[in-house]
Amino acid sequence: MADYIFDDWKTMLGDFQDCVQKDLEEIHKQKTEIQQMKADLYKEMEGFKYYRDERRLILSAPEVIIGNVDESGDLIGCTGKIILNGHEVQLNGVGDTGHIVSRAPSIRQIAVDPGSDGMENVVCETSEVVTQACNIVLESNDATDAFSTNPASAGRGGIRIHADNSMQLEAAVSSEQRKSRIEASVDALTSQISDLEQMKATQKQQVDKAFDTMKKLLDKEEKLDDEDAMVSRVNTLDILDIHEQVQSALPMLCEATMAYVNTISQLAEANRMKTALETEKGTITEGDDFKQNTTGAHMQITAESISVATADGDGNLHTNQEAGISIRTPRMGISMMDDKGELIEDSDFSVRTENINLMAISSENEGKNQNATGNVTIVSKNVNVEAIDYEEKEGVFLEKELTADSKVSITAKTIEVATTNPKDIERDDDGNITKGEYTAEGDVIFKSKNFTVESLDYEVADGNPKMKALTKDGKVSFRAESTNVLAADVEGKATGSIAFNAKAISAKSMDVDKESLADSALAAGSTMTLVSEKMYLGAKSKDVKSKKLQAVSEEMGLFADKTFEAQQGDGKAAVQLDGGKAALGGDETQIYGKTTINKDTEVKGEVKAPKGTFDSLEASGAFKSPSINDGNAAGGGGGGGSLSTKLSTEDAPKE
Repeated sequence: MADYIFDDWKTMLGDFQDCVQKDLEEIHKQKTEIQQMKADLYKEMEGFKYYRDERRLILSAPEVIIGNVDESGDLIGCTGKIILNGHEVQLNGVGDTGHIVSRAPSIRQIAVDPGSDGMENVVCETSEVVTQACNIVLESNDATDAFSTNPASAGRGGIRIHADNSMQLEAAVSSEQRKSRIEASVDALTSQISDLEQMKATQKQQVDKAFDTMKKLLDKEEKLDDEDAMVSRVNTLDILDIHEQVQSALPMLCEATMAYVNTISQLAEANRMKTALETEKGTITEGDDFKQNTTGAHMQITAESISVATADGDGNLHTNQEAGISIRTPRMGISMMDDKGELIEDSDFSVRTENINLMAISSENEGKNQNATGNVTIVSKNVNVEAIDYEEKEGVFLEKELTADSKVSITAKTIEVATTNPKDIERDDDGNITKGEYTAEGDVIFKSKNFTVESLDYEVADGNPKMKALTKDGKVSFRAESTNVLAADVEGKATGSIAFNAKAISAKSMDVDKESLADSALAAGSTMTLVSEKMYLGAKSKDVKSKKLQAVSEEMGLFADKTFEAQQGDGKAAVQLDGGKAALGGDETQIYGKTTINKDTEVKGEVKAPKGTFDSLEASGAFKSPSINDGNAAGGGGGGGSLSTKLSTEDAPKE
């Protein structure tokens, strides 16, 4: 072997070593340069055979076994390595019963370019793994020693994926985890590069030593060849000895060189991967920029029918606390719309469960506070909230009765029920209304056996809520153009009752201030009517009565078709209007001021006055005076008696 060949090899090795931190194109160029040297080295190495044809090499037999096997086809020593290198590799199982079986404790498919020496892992734009079949099954079993399950078929045109323990489908780009993984990989590569550098230095010493040994032998042989023929014949044994030493040293040179080349290839790939990962790390978006902007990752599930169940492999639905379906997302939409964006006719969305929770709650203070902050909006032509039991009749479920102990509760600081029609509404970019009007047009109808509106504070005692007190400044207001409270049956007959009970009750017809709603003035033309078959003012019973009843007006009329009577002290004094007669009576009656009586007057008792003026005075029995005496004065006639009352107080009807 010529001396210059070793010099060329050393030069190529030096160039190859210098490219370990260069780009992939330069690495490939140097690998191409060194490929012939590797081929020459393998030619010099013993212990293997090389077969090659420039066109085609066919290995043909009804059964072909390739590997580290004996004559029986069994693997020798349970070791062996088979490498298939090619730009295009095909495995064909021909015929409708043809099949390909791959078996190993670990099987991996990685779509990368391994390079001409198989030591690279370059991700290309064409990287892909494609599997196409009429029936695809992926089965993961928690098995030991043997698989007990024969994977079930997915059926023609189907894909079946099964896992005994866990299954993850992800379409997600990470930031922190991705960065951490890259940093861990870079650290591992840095450590690997350091080890490879040390290995390379050691192997280079071995290669240099092998080359020096070979060069010394070749120089020694060349020196003997240059001597004259006589000396050469004398040193023939020395030359043969040198040849033997060369043949002995050559395998060591080849092995050392190949190990050195492999180490450089590994080092070049480690450096390339480290650079690629560091570059990728620099492109990672972090913090709010990553969290608040789209990553472009998405997942699509499309099928005519989709079923999701928390069941085991036997089809049993699990109801334990760990069983369930969770969805975590900032926004979620479910649409029953066609391709035109219109609702699908007779589309339906049903949720059937024992409990339903819709919560718009924000967690604060490490989860110690749960604050309602969001909105729940339901928009529909008809909205029904009901607690009703149903029963099946002739294949149709119909309402049976109200659910026993059922209850619908709505709790909030402000509850608004509106039947207002929006018109010409405009909103700003934040959704706030800037223009428009709302006109109340609809109806609010409450149907119930008992209807209670209260403003009360409650406290819990013995596990039950109990009324504590009226809410401070609590108020119930009704405001409408017309307000009607009616307790009448379906025939229009007033059969019920209406009660107002408060410390202060006002019934008035007044205009109010539009801002404060304080009374302003009597409403012009206003009227108030109180009409009943019997009316009770001022007393509920003999023991429960008003301390004062006051009626004030510019004009006041009291009218009674039959009898009008005013009494004091259970009839001790009375004013009575009855049958066209007016009567005034009491233990003592006093009249003050000028009095005119425009009709005949009969006094059935004594009349005493300091002075009397009569146009005519007639005495039918006697007339007596200190100055005049005619006849005998008779005693005064009998008294007029007392006024008999016609009416008496009654207790008001009980509520």
